[in-house]
Amino acid sequence: MKQLILGTAGHIDHGKTTLIKALTGIDTDRLKEEKARGISIELGFAHLTLPSGQQLGIVDVPGHERFVKNMLAGATGIDMVLLVVAADDSVMPQTEEHLAIVDLLGIKEGVVALTKADLVDEEWLPLVEDEIRKILANTGLKDAPIVAVSGKTGMGLDKLKETLDEIAQKIQPKRDKSPLRLPIDRVFSMAGAGTVVTGTMWSGEVKVDDKVHIYPAGKEARVRGIQVHGQRVDKAFAGQRTALNLVGIDKDDIARGDVVLAPGFLSPSYMIDAKLKLLDSAPKELKNRARIRLHHGTSEVLGRIILTDREALIPGKTAFVQIRLESPIVPRYNDNFVIRSYSPIQTIGGGHILDSHPAKYKASSKGFAQRCQILSEGNPQAIINLYLKEAKGFMTKKQLWIRSELEEDQVEQGLNSLKSSNEVAYITVDKQEGFILKDRLNELVKDLEDYLNSNLKENPLNPWVSKQVVKSQLFSWMTDKEFETFISYLQQSAKIVVEKAQIAHAKAKAIVNKEDEKLLSFIAERIIDGRYSPPETNLLAKEMGLDLKKVNSLADLLVRQNKLIRVAPNMYFGSELIEQAKEALKRNFTGKEISPSDTRQLLGTSRKYVIPLLNYFDTVGVTRRVGETRLIRS
Repeated sequence: MKQLILGTAGHIDHGKTTLIKALTGIDTDRLKEEKARGISIELGFAHLTLPSGQQLGIVDVPGHERFVKNMLAGATGIDMVLLVVAADDSVMPQTEEHLAIVDLLGIKEGVVALTKADLVDEEWLPLVEDEIRKILANTGLKDAPIVAVSGKTGMGLDKLKETLDEIAQKIQPKRDKSPLRLPIDRVFSMAGAGTVVTGTMWSGEVKVDDKVHIYPAGKEARVRGIQVHGQRVDKAFAGQRTALNLVGIDKDDIARGDVVLAPGFLSPSYMIDAKLKLLDSAPKELKNRARIRLHHGTSEVLGRIILTDREALIPGKTAFVQIRLESPIVPRYNDNFVIRSYSPIQTIGGGHILDSHPAKYKASSKGFAQRCQILSEGNPQAIINLYLKEAKGFMTKKQLWIRSELEEDQVEQGLNSLKSSNEVAYITVDKQEGFILKDRLNELVKDLEDYLNSNLKENPLNPWVSKQVVKSQLFSWMTDKEFETFISYLQQSAKIVVEKAQIAHAKAKAIVNKEDEKLLSFIAERIIDGRYSPPETNLLAKEMGLDLKKVNSLADLLVRQNKLIRVAPNMYFGSELIEQAKEALKRNFTGKEISPSDTRQLLGTSRKYVIPLLNYFDTVGVTRRVGETRLIRS
């Protein structure tokens, strides 16, 4: 069965609470002050079973202008509205403000209850209905049915229930498959139970013993118990009025406006990009950087409106804006919000969130409106394309889901569309596909090719560059695994060649002239003739009157020609000699330990060369260090 929430709206003393009690038998005024003053101050809750068996959770909101912020906390998350207008008063200021709020929150289904109908003449009712139709005309409730009722006599209650039932049948079940999100509208303690929070669950489900996070408080808790409509349950679902008994968190650590979330889903933000409409009824234009009160979910925070394309927004107009907040909220793409003026306080507009964690807009920023337009249109392919374009490199499906805040199937849809149009490429890291726009991938490849070619121009004898140097210079934002996979992808694509820890452009070749050939022969001869005590390249550089970098480049080329082996900076040995040393070590010491002194005597050299040689043999797996000695591997 669908989970639906009905919220009341309307002016003070128009009979909202009386009507809910007549429908459900539940008095939603629970505070002593409410009963003493005869007005609703806080949110009240009830539930109703309709003739079809459909159940409604009910949120009864206060109607007094001083408690509109409480009304806003209750209106969030409702599926249909019961707009209450007293027949003897007709439309009043809070009727219109509440209606504006309902419209800004995107609620398009509801009923108008014309209460206290027993107190007026029959001829009066059509006049009131006409007035109601006029204020509904430009809202999502323009076709809402109007039912004359009396909470005291019971007049019209059956018809109201039938009408609510008809509307409930039209509302589509919630399809949000996202994890748990429950904005908190009430916090209290119960003897023997501890902390309890209540709210309308916006998405997901929650089970007893689940771990949850509470933001922006940044706390973690465990769900000890769950109630829906006053009944204990093991699980609650999106669309239900839910009470959670939480363990591991104190009542004073939570407040209305906090949000209960599944771990890892959404995070607090001090800034949002949004599409904002200023109401026709706003008393004046909204100036750039104006201070406002933002109502999102059950929270109310102060912030400033940043207009990016004008100095003021006039009533009735819409604009893309950035809102910078003084306290964090937990927003999500496409969430609705309402703004009220800082002072005097009244509802002036609202809209929906386009980016919950945007970069700070600067006057010099370009493309803000175009970016917001893409997000506003809601096309999954365009949105995924946007976030891939803004990414430095690869993004997994999970990263795209978290960043875009689309439904998972929408992310899949967007990626499939980009694949079909051949706009996206991907690599696999830890069994997860990392996606990147082909244009961006080509840019990364060109950056690497340019870097390798530039290196070759500076070092014509050596086209090779350390992978670690390349990563630190060009791709420091990649993880090690991403970088290795990227390099492997380029190697398979024949863009580069890889040799151990070095890479080179696939088409690059060392450029050796006749003079260099002579130098290569000289260096190889001197090092090979030196056997286990070869001259280091810094000494050769002095002897030859050359730059050390030049000599090392020549020696590295000899390494690639398999004539020399580099065992340490500036230290090279003949490759055949190294093989002979390996055989000598294995022949004489396999399965035994050998000290540096034993090695020195075996090879007829000095400690200066023995330690680098043993370190090299450790690296290539010939030896394994055990304290100050080595064990020769079999």
